[in-house]
Order: sequence, then C-alpha cells, then structure tokens
Amino acid sequence: MSPGTRRAPTPAFRDTAPPARWINNPLWVMLMPMGHPANDTSPRVRRWTYTAEADEVSLVLPDGCVDILVSSCPRTGREVVGLTDWDAAPRQVRLAAGTTLTGYRLRPGSTVRLPDLRIESRELSILEAEIEGAARHDPEVTEIIDALGRPGGSVARLARQQGVSERTLQRHFRTLSLPTPVFWRQLGRARRAVQALPVRVPLSDIALEYGYSDQAHMTREFVRWFGQTPQQLRRNPGTMNDLAQPGLGNWSAGIGLKPEGPA
Repeated sequence: MSPGTRRAPTPAFRDTAPPARWINNPLWVMLMPMGHPANDTSPRVRRWTYTAEADEVSLVLPDGCVDILVSSCPRTGREVVGLTDWDAAPRQVRLAAGTTLTGYRLRPGSTVRLPDLRIESRELSILEAEIEGAARHDPEVTEIIDALGRPGGSVARLARQQGVSERTLQRHFRTLSLPTPVFWRQLGRARRAVQALPVRVPLSDIALEYGYSDQAHMTREFVRWFGQTPQQLRRNPGTMNDLAQPGLGNWSAGIGLKPEGPA
C-alpha cells in the first residue's frame, strides 16, 4: 500500500539489459538497475512512516504487497493495528490531520496473520522482529512471482518450468492465500513497464519490450492498475515516485519514505 502523498528519492530502474535500440538514448544512463531478482538476502519486511499534516485523501496504488499498519490518531489518542489486502486497482484513503501511520511492508508473496503476532505488550512502532518471525514466505513462490512479471513470463510457461499444470500452480497459490498467478503476471509486468517511461523512446517500443500486444493494450493495463495513461504518467513525477517505492518488481530498491530518525 502506498499513500499517494509519499515521495521516493530518484528511482532506480530495470535490472535487465535495455534493448539495443535504447542504449544510445542519453536518458538511459539515469536508469540504474531497478528490480533485482528476489532472493533470501533481501529483507522480508520494510518499515515506513507517514504523518498527515492536514486532512487529506491519499491515492493508494497496487504494489503487490500487504502492509501491517499501526495508525495513531491524536484526536482519539488510540493506536489501531490493521492488515491491508492486495490492491487490484487504485483506491482512495482518507487521513485526518495529525494521523501517523507506521507501516511494515511485507515482500511480495509473503503473508502474515494478525492473530499470529503477539503485540499486546509490545511497542507498536518497532515490530520488525515479531513480523519477520510470523511472516509466511515460500522462496520458490517468490521466484515464480518475480519471473511472472518479466518479459516472456507467462503463467503457462512458468507452470511448464515447474513441471505442473496451470491449474495446479493456481491451486498452490490459493493454498498459500495468495492472489492468482495471473494477478502477479499482469501487475508485475505493468510495474516494470511503468519504470521505463522516463526513457524517451516511443511507447509502442516499451509495450513491445514488456510483452503487450500493442500500445493500446499497455495503455488499458496502466489505466486499470494506476488510473492513468502512459502519457499522463510521464507528466506526473509525483505518481512516478510513488510507483518507485519498493514493491513487486523493485523490492530491492531503497525505500524512500520518511526517515525513522537520527542514526
């Protein structure tokens, strides 16, 4: 979950080699590797904080992650703990002035049950170790999820590589309480393709490189997931920064939310 008012530092982009026709584009040198393949050395949980300075409505964009949220409201003096779901479309969230959110974002493909967290007597703003221990994570599924979002990573192809049928692969995801492989394929591809927009190459080239049938197909998918066309996103650096926050396709990128405090 990524409230739209959060901002990231200069984003780092794709980890795969660019198409040969892009290499001489001067803007390509600005795009460092973006989506390192998920591996056991990357963190399973990332902590972030955000405080609403005034009453606001934030836009949440799908990022392929679930977050444990600790919401502190000065008006009530209460702390509320909740668990987000996987977003399949943009949605709006209303925040009252002074509300502070402390979020613990789980790596794509990881899940957790709130009842499994023993948080009654703990400081709610420092739960990383507790969440790390309770999170359910399947390294093989994490690799499949990462591969599904890459060019050529169709559900059928990944099922064949695993030596199972598509139905069996879907059933395995369902057993782990995860969205379907098609969800990970479509969102992962869109999140990777959107990171190529700063490179001033034709949108039709980007669509081709990321496996869309044509530019119109990519545009429909962008509107579905991000609420904007590729042209609109190119003119919206704020949303592009939101999409650069660690999530599906770029989990290894440095998180750019509000600092935790002095080192």
